[in-house]
Amino acid sequence: MNIKSKRTLKISKKLYFVIFISLIALFCLQVHLKFLDFCEFLEQDSYELKITNNYLKTKNNKSYYVLVLAYKDVLIYTTTNSKINSNHISLKFAAKDKLNFYEYLQTRFYLPSYALEELDEISENAFVKYFINQHENETMKQFFGALFFAKSISKDLRDCVNYYGIAHLLAISGYHLGLIYSIFFFIFSIVYKYFQKRFFPYRSMHFDLGIIIFIILALYFYEIGLVASYFRSFVMAILGFYFIIRAIKIISFAHLFLAFFVCIAINPSFLFNVGFFFSCLGVFYIFLFIYHFKVDNLFKLICLELSTFFAMVAPVLYFFPLLSFQQLFGIILTPIFVIFYPLVLFLHIINCGDFLDKYLLIFLDFKMNAINFKLDFAYFITYIILSFLAVLHRYLAIFVISLNLIFFIYLGLT
Repeated sequence: MNIKSKRTLKISKKLYFVIFISLIALFCLQVHLKFLDFCEFLEQDSYELKITNNYLKTKNNKSYYVLVLAYKDVLIYTTTNSKINSNHISLKFAAKDKLNFYEYLQTRFYLPSYALEELDEISENAFVKYFINQHENETMKQFFGALFFAKSISKDLRDCVNYYGIAHLLAISGYHLGLIYSIFFFIFSIVYKYFQKRFFPYRSMHFDLGIIIFIILALYFYEIGLVASYFRSFVMAILGFYFIIRAIKIISFAHLFLAFFVCIAINPSFLFNVGFFFSCLGVFYIFLFIYHFKVDNLFKLICLELSTFFAMVAPVLYFFPLLSFQQLFGIILTPIFVIFYPLVLFLHIINCGDFLDKYLLIFLDFKMNAINFKLDFAYFITYIILSFLAVLHRYLAIFVISLNLIFFIYLGLT
């Protein structure tokens, strides 16, 4: 088929109405199910929960331990003065009557607790343990646990990642999904081509391998749990795969918005998830550049990388007010990650996962001067509105993205 004959996504009014009503109905159903979970949570007297994160915090010259507990797809924060060595505890929550459904729907909230008792450890499955136990250093265990299995990380490691502006590389998202898909496609295609030439030359390699790889990606999704950024990427990938086989244009805002509404309908809690917001916004800025500037050479590909990086500075600053020139390294580290990720994956497969640990620790320990820069909400919301309006004109898009240079100019003057 001639590339020029590819259609853009056009939805008839009837089909649009059916999709809209279906997503609204699904959204309402999921909210109702969340409310039933909320009622079930309140009715319980005691809980046996897994600790996903456990760290010491000092505030106002007082030290205490913060526990992050997993209840279904909800994370509950609580504190204790005693060190907890197990990752499995029983406890009771106080002040549950002050918890409302809106807070529960956000899937992250704090509750004071009492009657804490350590239970037998909940061990990871053999596959996860094989990867994590290749590291002796706790920071590296957290780093690769987050990189491969979306495990929680400590505040110290999160700060190290924020200094480099590479949180999007550590959080499993579309970047990882694309790399995983490419790795499996490369491996499977070698075997597939051999059999295709001899037994089924009429079959489409991209279709057949796509189905197999999506099954693997679904199993991976089951393993890591409901990670918002990965789920958005997974939905977009499935929709994109369908668009390809139907010869519909993939890179379109309709594709992104459809994936967004599907994700929200399936899990309304994503409305409050910062990772989901960043994931969608990052893809939006990629589409915005491609919409205005055809990426047909290396120079424009580099411009796409620069554009996406700077476009995300303001949104990230609003939620994580750390500003440093060190974050500019993220421009270089993002393309390097295309090599780094398959390399460390291979090293872990052959049981040599700790080969780069000492170098990564040096890398993470390096910190340049940084300032705490709190972005005003009015600026943030104005920036987001202008970003959406930038679809109308390329010069507005250039202006909006260029606004982010102001932060680094300000940093240079301080």
